[in-house]
Amino acid sequence: MDDAARRAIEWEAAQLTARFYDKVDTGRLREAGESFLPDGVWHRVEGVCTGPDAVTKALEARDASRVSTHIINNLIVDVKDPVSVEVTATIIAYHATPAAKGPATDAHPSGMFRSIELWKKTAQGWKIADKQNKGIMRFGH
Repeated sequence: MDDAARRAIEWEAAQLTARFYDKVDTGRLREAGESFLPDGVWHRVEGVCTGPDAVTKALEARDASRVSTHIINNLIVDVKDPVSVEVTATIIAYHATPAAKGPATDAHPSGMFRSIELWKKTAQGWKIADKQNKGIMRFGH
């Protein structure tokens, strides 16, 4: 694989990770779940889910009134081959209760975790084969 092809995969993988968390943060939970292969596994802090339906169900089980934002830091993309890429990042999750009008004012960081994702290229595009969230810190709120 030449440098241009590797850089293109690195860019796409970084976008995939950002878009996954954007889907979670904007309530597009079914779309977030569909980021996974049928046998894709998510090792969450709260437990393990396998496949798009289980991921969607786990996301939908969260408090529906909660507003979340995931800040992606220290993003590292490692292209394994033309159809496999690993994305590692430190994520800081912020949560809040929506305000009646305007932005939420009670936002607080709830935790920091390490996200390690293995993406595989399929006929339907890139999908998550394995995603591990490893807790680093919990904040007292």
